[in-house]
Amino acid sequence: ADSLYVSEYFSQSAQKLSFYSWYGNAKLFHFHVPEDTVLLRWLLQASRGKGPECTSMDITVHFRHGAPPVINPLGTRFPANATVRPSYNISITLSSAVQNTTFVNVTTPAAGDWFIAAHLPQAAGRIEVKGFSTPCPYMFQADMFVLRLTDMPVLEPGVPMPHTVVSPAKPLHVKVFVPKHAAAMRFQLSSCITSEQRACTVRVLLGSITLPQSFQRSLTCTGSTNCSLALESPPWEKWLQIMVESLGTANASVSVEMLASFTVCRPGSPSSFLNFISLNQSQAGGRPGAAGSSALAAAEAPQNTSGQRSSSCLQSQPVVREDLDVVSVRYRLLNGPSVPVSSLSPTLLLLNLNTGMDSGGSLVVSLLLNKTSVSLANATVAACVSAASPVLSLNATQNCSTAFSQGYPLSVSTSSAEAMLIVLYPQTDDWFLSLQLLCPRGQGGCASAEGRVSVFAYLTPCFNDCGPYGQCSLLRRHGFLYAGCSCKAG
Repeated sequence: ADSLYVSEYFSQSAQKLSFYSWYGNAKLFHFHVPEDTVLLRWLLQASRGKGPECTSMDITVHFRHGAPPVINPLGTRFPANATVRPSYNISITLSSAVQNTTFVNVTTPAAGDWFIAAHLPQAAGRIEVKGFSTPCPYMFQADMFVLRLTDMPVLEPGVPMPHTVVSPAKPLHVKVFVPKHAAAMRFQLSSCITSEQRACTVRVLLGSITLPQSFQRSLTCTGSTNCSLALESPPWEKWLQIMVESLGTANASVSVEMLASFTVCRPGSPSSFLNFISLNQSQAGGRPGAAGSSALAAAEAPQNTSGQRSSSCLQSQPVVREDLDVVSVRYRLLNGPSVPVSSLSPTLLLLNLNTGMDSGGSLVVSLLLNKTSVSLANATVAACVSAASPVLSLNATQNCSTAFSQGYPLSVSTSSAEAMLIVLYPQTDDWFLSLQLLCPRGQGGCASAEGRVSVFAYLTPCFNDCGPYGQCSLLRRHGFLYAGCSCKAG
């Protein structure tokens, strides 16, 4: 039976564009792409007035999945330790025509929040007397069209499943659910044959497209031999889209067999019940009495996890999210700000940023190494901050990459005991902080070595309130709040 597609259309009102002098001049559009979307099309409409004051103009349009785009048209300096990755943008020119219509297509887009920001070039900086000149109105509107598959087939992990690609014009879309604590995924395609009983050639695309960076994985399979791809740290508790398209003749269908399997690690962590007792007691201020004392002692006991490390692939530390204000969150570790790290398995902290209202601020992660806790002088604590899935092999990777995203590396040592990371507009997702002790090659005693690192993490509207010469402002678009910095006068 043919697959059933449903088209949906989302529109937002047009906004009057401004010349750029700070982030508040960029007009933001916020859309939500539903699950199982196979095609996303943006309809971008720009127009200008007809008066003599209206001249040719270039409009810059930025796109980003998960959070507002980070842009810097003025080339200003960001705070030290801030992560700045170029946005994906296009330019729309209004010349002799008073209107411009542009389409932008994204196949297999990632589900969730998508943002568009549009602005005019840098402000001229000249002073104009109000009433003596009429500024030209430049308008911009973004609409979204999606094509969604209502009955996308599901791959059951560990079970080979036959499927058919009807024709090169109709690719096959399937999905598989990635379980929590998945350390690796293996995808295998086999028994590929055409309806004409000939060897086939297909291309497999794993994952969805995100902007500004896309980490979609491609695999080309030829003939009936097994074709496979291994992925480290796939996104936890999410549906992973897989698209198979035939590269053969137009009138032949293709039969394939697909298998998805996962390697799931077993985390070692203190008892959640004892953590709950510890949380209640810390919030109540520690009630006096024997019962309170025994609860505290019991809650502290699981902190000694050295016996568990040999049989588990990660050590999870409990973290409480404490909402303070708008776009303002503090993360509190139940076992204290200091966490143990070893070389046997990474220590993992979950930083929840998936409420949909957190991406308009800045995530700050600060590490401080207790120098006296490290038993090996030349050891280093490597750390990775990543979204969707944690980095579980810090000794094997130096760039903090996962299956479909690029994390941010940090490191502390006895010679450099402090490190800080600022993620501007972090995407809506579960974020993870992984820490592991790394020893120099050939150094003995590494397996039994351990250190302690104090972790401080929080979400703030503007880091350091935009500095001594800046001003932090909260902006709003259809109920979505985000922050921006502007320069103070003088």
